[in-house]
Amino acid sequence: MTACSNNRTGGAKAQKRGQTHFRYARCRLKCHKCVCPLFTQRLHDKSEIRRRLNLDREWSLYALADLDDGMFEQSNWWSEGDGLALVFRGIEICPIFVLGDAASTHSLLASLPQASGYLNLKPHQVDAAAGIYRFRERHQMQRMFLEDAKPRAGRVETLTSAHRNEIERLYATGDGGGIAFAAFQLDTGFFRGIRRKGELVAVAGVHVISRNESVAGLGNIFTRPDCRGQGLAQTVTSAVAMALKEAGIETIGLNVEHTNSAAIRAYERIGFRAHFSYYEGLADRVSGVHPSTLPDGT
Repeated sequence: MTACSNNRTGGAKAQKRGQTHFRYARCRLKCHKCVCPLFTQRLHDKSEIRRRLNLDREWSLYALADLDDGMFEQSNWWSEGDGLALVFRGIEICPIFVLGDAASTHSLLASLPQASGYLNLKPHQVDAAAGIYRFRERHQMQRMFLEDAKPRAGRVETLTSAHRNEIERLYATGDGGGIAFAAFQLDTGFFRGIRRKGELVAVAGVHVISRNESVAGLGNIFTRPDCRGQGLAQTVTSAVAMALKEAGIETIGLNVEHTNSAAIRAYERIGFRAHFSYYEGLADRVSGVHPSTLPDGT
């Protein structure tokens, strides 16, 4: 019996086994006479989710943080084999994360009841997603990790929820600023800012942080357009990275567009190194392709 990554929504049957719901499906395409026993189920066991995520800790950086109380309740998980899919509903863009080979990626995405979201895929998963989700605009990214922290001198201040309006006004001064920003992130205590003449002109913080999992994803990094080229992003990002290290966080990463060579060099100067590339962007379920709904809902 051979597994394959072809679309197998045709002939889907669902069956209930105790309190766990499974979906059995066969390929609707002829592929070397294979019959694919693909079982997709909702997963609620945090320890089992953690086990799967740690199979590829660097790729799972952000998903690991979603195991924390307050985040876990906003996360929907699906599994197939050792594969895993996550839809995080805590921010407006609804990130979609998939862990697994091409076959499980295809199967998991075909099962998701999510009409649209911010899809994250490794290169080997891109073809598996074709025909199920279509990127509105696909960005190739580098994921970088802090290896040798190099503090950068400069005056920064800690930003809290009291600064939310200022931060949002700053993001509004340029395209793409704060696309993954959410007010609750300020409660982490890991946002830093730089002012010029009393105005906030640069900010950096975290998308996620988990002390329990010892991971953090730096993000929401932005400098006002007229203040760029002065090293402010390096200074403010370095301040956040050092605060995370002082807090005992072991795995500290960030994402940057692979064409943004200036930003990559800036992050390298403060101790980050690129570990792998991946793709991300807002994506929509292809018209006419419907998920195979699991019996226990979404």
